[in-house]
Amino acid sequence: MRKWILILTLLLSGCANSLFFSPAIITEPPPSFSMLSSRSGNNIAYQWLPSQTRDVKGAVIHFHGNSGHMGKTQEKVDWLTEHGFHVMVFDYSGFGASSGGATDQAVYYDAITVLEYARTVKMTNDIPIYVVATSTGGNIFLRALVDAPDSVDGIVIDSSFTSYIDTAEYVVEQGVLGRWYSWIAGVVMRDTYSSNQVIEELVVEVPTLVMHCEQDAVVPITAGRELFSQLQAKDKVFWQLKDCAHARGMTKAYPENQRNILTWLGEGATSIGEVAANMRF
Repeated sequence: MRKWILILTLLLSGCANSLFFSPAIITEPPPSFSMLSSRSGNNIAYQWLPSQTRDVKGAVIHFHGNSGHMGKTQEKVDWLTEHGFHVMVFDYSGFGASSGGATDQAVYYDAITVLEYARTVKMTNDIPIYVVATSTGGNIFLRALVDAPDSVDGIVIDSSFTSYIDTAEYVVEQGVLGRWYSWIAGVVMRDTYSSNQVIEELVVEVPTLVMHCEQDAVVPITAGRELFSQLQAKDKVFWQLKDCAHARGMTKAYPENQRNILTWLGEGATSIGEVAANMRF
């Protein structure tokens, strides 16, 4: 009885999707981190990793997945600093040094805040802004993009999905007797802040790359293909990555993938020189 009371309480309080997140807390954040005041009511931590070259091509903002914190997940994007990109990493509410709790509603408002900040950086420095969104970060980002559509100049989505419910059902199904209990995901989870709620009205005007690993055992490649097919982008491409695990295709373990991503980014990112090397964040 107590179990069902707990589930009912979660549903009524709108916090059921907090079960989806597994944040890691840090007590000693990096000295160069800063805080953004978020629409969620929390303060979210972020850090800029400056380009290691004077030949700057743009800035990249990373939306990480449902676990860890920006220090643990930045390996997906920090290598871009070696190739002329400033990189911003940040933590959602309840992650890392950010305040508050991690819920689907809070991270949605955090994402809008980050995109509004990105727009300011873009206008202040006259520099193109690209987003790399990994796993759950892709769902969070696309849900918020409809509220800030002119904030970015290019999008890379890796190992992602459009529905918290569908993804939770898939994870449950992989367990022992999971197919008998996967329906529970539809009871305790919600898609109010999932991108599938807005993807039909979202028209993406910038180049978009969606990629997914064939062997992904956490979020199946069918989810990535569905996201790609639903996404109304005028210039979009899908890459099917080989021999990689969930959300690992952009790390240094896969240099060929990194080279291909740089080539794709390079098609829309021409050098803007030393002015951007001294940009104001």
